[in-house]
Amino acid sequence: MKQYYDLIFITNLPSFYKIKLYNEIALQKKILVIYTGDTAKERNKNFFNGTPNFRYYYLQGNIIKKIYFTIQILLKLNYNHLVLGGWDSLIMWIANFFSSKRKNGVIIESTCYESSTKGLKYIIKQIFLSHTSIAFTCGSPHSRLIKKLKFKGKIIETGGVGLINCQKRPHYIHKNTIKNFLYVGRLVDVKNIEFLIQEFNQFPELNLTIVGEGKLESYLKSISNNNITFLGHINNEELPNIYKTHDVFILPSLSETWGLVVEEALNNGLPVIVSNRVGCHENLIKENYNGFVYAVNDHDMFKKYIKQITKPEIYNRLVYNISNIDFQQQAYKQISSFVNLS
Repeated sequence: MKQYYDLIFITNLPSFYKIKLYNEIALQKKILVIYTGDTAKERNKNFFNGTPNFRYYYLQGNIIKKIYFTIQILLKLNYNHLVLGGWDSLIMWIANFFSSKRKNGVIIESTCYESSTKGLKYIIKQIFLSHTSIAFTCGSPHSRLIKKLKFKGKIIETGGVGLINCQKRPHYIHKNTIKNFLYVGRLVDVKNIEFLIQEFNQFPELNLTIVGEGKLESYLKSISNNNITFLGHINNEELPNIYKTHDVFILPSLSETWGLVVEEALNNGLPVIVSNRVGCHENLIKENYNGFVYAVNDHDMFKKYIKQITKPEIYNRLVYNISNIDFQQQAYKQISSFVNLS
């Protein structure tokens, strides 16, 4: 008799936030995770921390061996749902069309902001989706993408890409001086850190701390004034201490499919300022409630929000609102999106 699983996930790499999500799902459902072993450029080792409490395979060898092993796994097992972590690899495509359409689901982490819905790419994505019955979208811009692709199956908004290292609900702490700003992430072009530095070079009375590493580190340091500090890599477990010693979190990305660090910052009590190309902004950020969203690369709009958020009466209202957010409920929504499948 074939071994049975409620869900089989096929994804690329064992990121810490996905491991946490799978562990929670595994408390209620029998799951198997197949890691395809695709590379993740410019990710530090800490990104992959986590102890899996579920069965998993990590595919080895060339692409032919990986495809063969994936097919063998699917042939030997009974399963209710196959959840594919995207449409951008050959293994995902073969697994999608090898498995029954009624069992197939795909996780959509791309948004309508950066993913093409025209020409050949549009047709290719439609072909993939034609053999998929469920789309798990992270948020609103991800759902709009799938609708633009004329997907006819069931759409489930999960509310995230994985589970953060959730802290207790932050306490409200009144502040009279707001001057310490924070960025956490890779130091690469798409994160748009040069824009951030250009802005803070014009606010010498404010401090900007940059946490992370990447190919642009030397260049970014060379154009930074004395009010900008680079801390390099910080382990995930130590980040709460960094958040709690700052006042505001900023993510200026040119493209960001979700923005897990925005969740982390809010969970640690920080109001946020993000560009409108950060995928989570529609679902997690309420304008003038827990943060601000500016049009990407709009210097005037960015300056306006910096000036607003440093006013104690505005800042403290944002912090108070954040202290009332139920972050456990956000985690529950993600978990239940998979656990409650029929």
